[in-house]
Amino acid sequence: MIGQGMAEVAAVCPQPTLKEHRDLWEELSEGQKKTRSTTTYDRWVFDTGPQEFMLSLVFLNGKLAEIGNLGYGSMRNPMMPECRNGEGLVVGDTMVDAYLKCGEPLAREKRGDKIVVSVEEEVTRRTSVAVEEWTYRYGPELPGYTLHFENGVAAEIRPREFGK
Repeated sequence: MIGQGMAEVAAVCPQPTLKEHRDLWEELSEGQKKTRSTTTYDRWVFDTGPQEFMLSLVFLNGKLAEIGNLGYGSMRNPMMPECRNGEGLVVGDTMVDAYLKCGEPLAREKRGDKIVVSVEEEVTRRTSVAVEEWTYRYGPELPGYTLHFENGVAAEIRPREFGK
């Protein structure tokens, strides 16, 4: 199965519970010489419930590169009481962690790429970091919060006040 294309895998698998997608690039500059590489990262997670193991498939540049077992699936409470105030989440949670803890967000927004620059001796490295934000809200009288993800990992959790 490793090395198969996304279309081949999609043909034999059910619809994923969660999909992540990032286009990442890295550029190296050494004097006048510049090189750039791009990697497409996709992760599909399958959660069929508490009686089955969750499956994680990672694709790099459209080819299956990794198969992971994430433990038993979840039986999510649609009200997600542990997530109403964001206390169930922590900086460092992955998108998969957030989804499994709190379910589908109210909104998902891709925020483009953040560029990280590092210099080591005469080599300058510019790397893209995919930025996405998820917003949760569990009721009209409850506050919400936004998770700020960088390359699929929560870097910040902000409380949100909605119009009253």
